[in-house]
Amino acid sequence: MGHATAVDLLKHFKECVCDLDLRKMVSVSMDGPNVNWRFFEMLQQEHAEHFGGAQLAVVGSCGLHTLHNAVKCGFTDWHMEKFLRALHTIFHNVPARREDFCNLTKSKIFALPFSGHRWVENLPVAERALVIWPDMMKYVEAVSTKKLPNPGTSSYDTIVVATKDPLILAKLHFFMAVCRSVTPFLTRYQTDEPVLPFIGNDLAELLKSLLRRFIKQDCGASEEGCRQDGRGG
Repeated sequence: MGHATAVDLLKHFKECVCDLDLRKMVSVSMDGPNVNWRFFEMLQQEHAEHFGGAQLAVVGSCGLHTLHNAVKCGFTDWHMEKFLRALHTIFHNVPARREDFCNLTKSKIFALPFSGHRWVENLPVAERALVIWPDMMKYVEAVSTKKLPNPGTSSYDTIVVATKDPLILAKLHFFMAVCRSVTPFLTRYQTDEPVLPFIGNDLAELLKSLLRRFIKQDCGASEEGCRQDGRGG
């Protein structure tokens, strides 16, 4: 796309859809750059002029990124990203340290790299973290008793802090549970098929499935209870 402007995008878009009946167009999906929003505004204006004021459905920019960022925000206070990155960084491209770890634990399994842009796809990263965590505890113990040299890195310090957290495994399991709940939604809507009419109900079901992990129905978490309290619509 390079330095293409919104005008350029609109021009080429119209060239691509010239053989279609645009009266039947419902919406246009897009990513988040400002040039795409300007393109959408211009398209809306032309669509209204040509079809008696009809408007396209505005569903925002990339919903996939929105969900990934929502998961990221939800786990910020637990420093999940910092922890999972540290597990990978501490041995990445450090052959001597990897050898120490392998000799100590008799294992050659290491952490997977963390993706900061696609949080939900870090499920395998968290699963691997659970697998290697007992060996990481052994490694920290060996360093603390001076059987192995102290790496002296921020990633090692992060891991030491995690070993002192009695809920670290529970946090990992919960992170994995949320990822497993969100993944089917992302998979279904990462498609070229016209699935927009179903997104409202599916998103509501996803949110309710997450809320059920925190709120009991007898505490007013039912759909009817939310409506009565004015919190739902």
